[in-house]
Amino acid sequence: MKQGKIERGFKYLFLMFLCFFIGVLSAFVKIYNDQEIKNTGVNIENRYLNYKDKKYYTKTDLELIIYGKIQ
Repeated sequence: MKQGKIERGFKYLFLMFLCFFIGVLSAFVKIYNDQEIKNTGVNIENRYLNYKDKKYYTKTDLELIIYGKIQ
């Protein structure tokens, strides 16, 4: 009887870990697929490097550098 409870406990534990890792994996996939939409540091830096150098930037210039093309 005690052996059956231990075995059942391990089955539940395995199922909980499996569900947890499926959730973590799906979260990473969602973040990876949505990365192009978000303003990551790499995207901002690339836009800054491709933007012409000025001594002073206007507000619209900064918005273009940070947020990209205004839609």
